[in-house]
Amino acid sequence: MRRAGFEIYFCVIFRIITPYNPLKYRRLVWVSAFVGFVNENRMTTATSNNTGGNSSILGSSASDNMTDMFKSELDTVEQFHRTLNRPSLTQEELLNEYRALGLRYENLLKQAATLTRIGDVAQRKLINTKSQLAAQSEVINRANGELQEKNERLKESIEEINQLNMVLGNEQAKADALLLNILPPDIAARLKEGEDKIADYFEDATVVFTDIVGFTNLASLVSATTIVKLLNTLFSRFDALLDHHPVEKIKTIGDSYMVAAGIPTPRKDHALQAASFAFAMHNELRRFVAETGYPISMRIGIHSGPVVAGIIGTRKFVYDLWGDTVNIASRMESHGQPGKIHCSETVYEKLSDIYKFERRGAIDIKGKGKMDTYFLIGDIA
Repeated sequence: MRRAGFEIYFCVIFRIITPYNPLKYRRLVWVSAFVGFVNENRMTTATSNNTGGNSSILGSSASDNMTDMFKSELDTVEQFHRTLNRPSLTQEELLNEYRALGLRYENLLKQAATLTRIGDVAQRKLINTKSQLAAQSEVINRANGELQEKNERLKESIEEINQLNMVLGNEQAKADALLLNILPPDIAARLKEGEDKIADYFEDATVVFTDIVGFTNLASLVSATTIVKLLNTLFSRFDALLDHHPVEKIKTIGDSYMVAAGIPTPRKDHALQAASFAFAMHNELRRFVAETGYPISMRIGIHSGPVVAGIIGTRKFVYDLWGDTVNIASRMESHGQPGKIHCSETVYEKLSDIYKFERRGAIDIKGKGKMDTYFLIGDIA
């Protein structure tokens, strides 16, 4: 009661010696009463701790925190109590003390108001920052979701592209195989690189023509389908021989089969390779006749010389040969005899030390006049 009386007395004196300000007066009373309440709470807490009880309204930790927060106010109140308890002070000294304490309280109240405003601003900024962070977090989560969806779609697209690439690779392989079945590999590669006009000159190559003898008579005895199957079987066997002889198949015309050696890759032994392939075709035909019983035979003509090889046109193109050498080789075939290999003198000169020849003599070749020709018999014994 005494402490409360002192505080009321102090407030009255402070009201007398300072200009009237209701707000300042109420805040001063509140601070004084609150600080007194804190001190009582601390004393109660100490008593409870000594007796083992727990009668404090505020916990010990909360009380200490408040003490720290209002340390300046507590120091002021303690100074106020020490001043009231000093009996030796005169009235003027006591008034001066009250004035000093009042000024100090006024400063403390100003600081408290400033801190309150700062706290309010900080709290508003904190609330705004939390709102902004929540909005940014929502945007990031939404962006992550969209990114995951795009990643899934990208994976699906990559899988589709890989499948399409596989299909395209298979189709490209089929197209390449078909192209190589029509053209020599070197010529096919040049076409794929964009070269559209191919006409290569070869100074020396050997051309071979064949013709099935008895085919016309056979065609009148059996159906057209049977004739086609017969030619397909026989020419397929000739095609298989290409895997073992370095010659190039040029084309088939009806029952004629044409090959060349020394093109598109030049080689010095082109005449030897052409003659070897001619013997292989004769042997294959004998086996075919023995198996089927068809009464057919074959004429073969060979000539060596310069040729031009290449591709002309833009549709259904084939690798073909041009030049007088091709014409003479064709004449060797047409002026030959069934079951024999008819050669020009040029071929004889190239292979006479390797193969045995039979001289036929000079014959009249259409468009060329008289020419000495030979029949290729076989290896020299």
